[in-house]
Amino acid sequence: MKKSALCVMPVVLVALLTPAVTSAVQWRNLNAAGDFQSMVDMDSVTSAQGVQRFMLRRAFNAPQTLPSGHTYRSTRLHYVGDCSRGTLAAALTAYYGEDRKLIHSEQRSPIRRSDFAAPDSSDVAEAMNLACQRIAEGPAAPVTPGTPAPPVQITVKPAPQPPARGSTSGSGIIVSESGQVLTNHHVVNACDAHEVIDGNNAVLPATLLASDTQRDLALLAVDKRFANVARVRSDASPKLGEAITVVGYPLVNVLGSNPTVGFGHVSSTTGIRNNPGQMQISVPIQRGNSGGPVFDQAGNVIGVVVSKLDALKMAAAAGDLPQNVNFAIRGEVMRTFLETHQVNFPVSRSSSKLENTDIASQGAAVTVRVRCVRRPVAVPVAANPH
Repeated sequence: MKKSALCVMPVVLVALLTPAVTSAVQWRNLNAAGDFQSMVDMDSVTSAQGVQRFMLRRAFNAPQTLPSGHTYRSTRLHYVGDCSRGTLAAALTAYYGEDRKLIHSEQRSPIRRSDFAAPDSSDVAEAMNLACQRIAEGPAAPVTPGTPAPPVQITVKPAPQPPARGSTSGSGIIVSESGQVLTNHHVVNACDAHEVIDGNNAVLPATLLASDTQRDLALLAVDKRFANVARVRSDASPKLGEAITVVGYPLVNVLGSNPTVGFGHVSSTTGIRNNPGQMQISVPIQRGNSGGPVFDQAGNVIGVVVSKLDALKMAAAAGDLPQNVNFAIRGEVMRTFLETHQVNFPVSRSSSKLENTDIASQGAAVTVRVRCVRRPVAVPVAANPH
């Protein structure tokens, strides 16, 4: 991207536009026209020297054509604006084709405050409103240049700073059209709030309906109807040596927000120390895979990923480094949990083998990311204005 000569406050606006267009994490759905879906990236919201920035994504229902003849399926629009006046301007528009490949970008340079105008569409107006709310609710409201901050003396009580309680994430399985998602108990334990992030990166607030610590299973519900639902094998007991596929969202901070797929087989029909409620699988898994589905060769769910063996501890205890020793909750245990909580999940008797690519595609459509939100603990302070 070329450098901009942004005339209002060049250093600040260039800095605000620096993040890559693919850095979005937390999407919020917006009301939009019928020919596209629109969402705002709440993690892109920034403010400096009285200028605010946010990014909006539009995913079109049908391919669109640029004057150059290239077709695109989605756009990402980077806006800069002024929350106090409700005005803004598009600083950068990026166009993406198949597989989210960047095919064209348009940068507006320079940008002056005189270029700022009221939002020209309802989704942009809604996005700006959400962005401005996020900034207003932040730890420190933006300060306009030249306006002195009120003098405040902050006295912290002599107590140690509590550790930050960062959010964590795992995976989940869509088990009903009405918005129910199955995951692990340990994925959603001790959370201040729960979120489900679907395949479009839309963040859906979730309610914890049930949790079983012994089986390490939990059931969430979101306010959305799903078109794709996982099919549970009628005889969900694993078969020793059968080929399996695992789909999930491991290490999202490193690998990104797209689902990953792994292939392997059932190594043992019991878990660690012959646990009858689990099975051992050879598929490599990482932190974040927990709660994701285990599929058979017909694309039916036969288990839920739950844990991996700690290789370093095993090496210290047994003098050997284990390879791909991972575990999943057996399908019949999962079925019992769902039936106990009256989940109307689809059951399949199909044994027709699918291609790996088909299993991966169908599996990704019924696998979601589950986020456990843990808010930081506030440190008591006393504010004494002069």
